[in-house]
Amino acid sequence: MTLDDLGFSTSNPSSADAIKSAHENLRLSTRSAQASLGVGLLNAGYLAACVRDEYPYERKAFYSTSPQWLPIFEPDVSQIGTLGDAILKINQSIPNYLDTDDVRRLIGI
Repeated sequence: MTLDDLGFSTSNPSSADAIKSAHENLRLSTRSAQASLGVGLLNAGYLAACVRDEYPYERKAFYSTSPQWLPIFEPDVSQIGTLGDAILKINQSIPNYLDTDDVRRLIGI
């Protein structure tokens, strides 16, 4: 996090690239936290299913299950425009190659 994120204004405002670089570690940490949360939720679901059904399911029954997350908020909003252009060009060259679910997964909206 930058000092500006914490509410401390600095005398010299940072450039857009400097702000983006400062947020990169935070973005990567958030992605890691999402992965950890997904594993925790999967384990909680496994235990809940065992208790609910009063049956000791084998863990291998859950190996193919993976949580599906929308991408975390990216501080660089211009990336959405770039992805939109790429999606448009792909769908113009191969009609309906990327559908609504693909766009939602890629962009997160």
